[in-house]
Amino acid sequence: MQFLSIASGSKGNASFIQTGDIKALIDVGVSYTTIKNALKAIDIDMGEITHVFITHEHTDHIHGLKMLLKHHQPKVYLTKGTNNRLNIKGANIIKALEEVWINTLKVLPIPLSHDASEPVGFVFQSKDKSICYLTDTGYILNDLTPLLSNHTLYYLETNHDPYTLLHSKRPYHLIRRIMNEKGHLSNEDAAYYFSILQGENTTHLIHAHISEECNHHNIINHTFNQVLLAQGIKREHTVLFAKQNEPLELIKL
Repeated sequence: MQFLSIASGSKGNASFIQTGDIKALIDVGVSYTTIKNALKAIDIDMGEITHVFITHEHTDHIHGLKMLLKHHQPKVYLTKGTNNRLNIKGANIIKALEEVWINTLKVLPIPLSHDASEPVGFVFQSKDKSICYLTDTGYILNDLTPLLSNHTLYYLETNHDPYTLLHSKRPYHLIRRIMNEKGHLSNEDAAYYFSILQGENTTHLIHAHISEECNHHNIINHTFNQVLLAQGIKREHTVLFAKQNEPLELIKL
């Protein structure tokens, strides 16, 4: 499996995953040109995209979708609630916790808590490698722990530092939206979840959907180090920070 974070944040989200002949996008929240250029840098043409997985209908996750579908015909996967908002003809409707097999790739939609219509995250698994993709949620159900544990790569929302957010210039209604149960994971929340989900197979953690105004890499690292130390967990995995305006390096698992 190969994974590329193209963009992550409130201005737009998109990632790329490849296994065998499957070349897929997870969300298309930035422009067609931005995604095209990011893929070109790893020798992938937009016309090679076979599948698109949409987490939810917010603009920062679907901004470039219409243009993509205007030029190409990948298979689109999304929940019924999301498609009720987007009305994509011929879309493949998926349900949380119902597996979808695409050749040798197993895709498991994960129910999330966000102010959208039926949002989901994903677990992608091919042979002995797996990617757990969780962003845009206020919390993660404890009952999901067995399904989300011990994956190879975690793409995990680490949105905000609560203190910085509360003391920011953002209006109170926006602060409440971010911090409530249908908002976004804080550093502390993400660190706790990662501490119970990571395992011996985990090699990569990518901090995703990081607030540009209400978070910082140093704060994230400090919080995670403190939480993992308290749990007696050694940080032997590679740690990366997804960027809003620049793709990360292609990761080969």
